Amino acid sequence: MSDFLKRLLGWIAIVAVLYAVNALFDLGDFQGPRRPLPPEAPAPAGPAALPPSGPTPSTPSIDLFVEESRGEGDSIGTAFLVAPRTWVTAAHVVQKCAVTYVRVQNRWERVEQKESHPTADVAILRTPVSAAPPRTVVTDRLPVLNQEGFHYGYPRGVPSSLYTRFVGRARIREGKPGTPIEQGWVWAEIERSPAGRGTLGGISGGPQLDRTGAVQGVTILESERLGRVTTAPIQRATQLLGASVPAVVAGGGRIDAADFARYGEQLRGSGTVALVFCSVSGRTRPRV
Repeated sequence: MSDFLKRLLGWIAIVAVLYAVNALFDLGDFQGPRRPLPPEAPAPAGPAALPPSGPTPSTPSIDLFVEESRGEGDSIGTAFLVAPRTWVTAAHVVQKCAVTYVRVQNRWERVEQKESHPTADVAILRTPVSAAPPRTVVTDRLPVLNQEGFHYGYPRGVPSSLYTRFVGRARIREGKPGTPIEQGWVWAEIERSPAGRGTLGGISGGPQLDRTGAVQGVTILESERLGRVTTAPIQRATQLLGASVPAVVAGGGRIDAADFARYGEQLRGSGTVALVFCSVSGRTRPRV
């Protein structure tokens, strides 16, 4: 047998061994350990504390730099009820408002008190009159990769629902030197109802729910070009609320891609998710 043929057979043997090793140890799409999805039945409430651990190391991390808004006019946003007379929204929705209103069951209620988180884009609103709409429940479970998310609110003042999937954690920093970096969650848009495109401005402050109906986050940012939205962890709100709003393991509901819009209609129709109006001067009032 010639030297060339011997070398050729040797290379063929090496390639065969490499293919065998690859087939033996192939891990496919393995992405590290994942937390199990929540149960579909409601579970007993637990303490509203920050979870001791976050997403797995394999979770993508996305840096977001937010420029300070220069808008000076009146604006709208979204809020959701977590306790009697107590609402959660995004801090940027209300930070420049001399007077803030929440529309509760077809009636505008003037906000008596607001409190913003010192580092996160989350705020608590308190209204004087309660029409007692159903409250949302919050969970201290963190999202996992490819988990479904459901966002509800009033983008451009239109009652809307958004269906997304979790794609990574965000490192959020406002465009000012020395501003601390805040944690968030990034979601890729799959579908919205009513169907359409364009900005989601106005959905800020609305809840992001998991498939059991429990709130995991507060919608705070969008990237219209990339089709992504970012949420602040609901734990930032519970840090302001304390034990008055305990966390639950699961929400006791069921949401999926087929009925996420109907679920949103129920939340908005009952007054649980409400429109917010920001009067910068304090002299203007909502028109409807």
